[in-house]
Amino acid sequence: MAPAPVPPAQAAPESGAIDAPPPGWTQVVRGGVPALEKRWRLPDFAQAMALAQAVAELAERLNHHPDLHVGWGQLAVVWTTHDAGGVTALDVRAARATDELAAAADAQPRTP
Repeated sequence: MAPAPVPPAQAAPESGAIDAPPPGWTQVVRGGVPALEKRWRLPDFAQAMALAQAVAELAERLNHHPDLHVGWGQLAVVWTTHDAGGVTALDVRAARATDELAAAADAQPRTP
């Protein structure tokens, strides 16, 4: 079953600091910019690529694009809003939608 569609992003990023990351997501700093990161284990490279493709399609619908790091049986996703200088409500929404995609793919969360 496909995840529920995510409404497109507004023209301007949703602003405002977040209190805490969604469950399982880690607040990190990448290139001096705060971000949300989560990693998953998958059975093989093809399934990691399939999940990365699903996240890419989500990103296109949101017009908001994460960093994706794919390896054999693993995927890491990093969401941030560079224009806002860090994590916004849009990143949190995208992270939650990513969790739905990962659950549908039977991906297992991985600690960094």
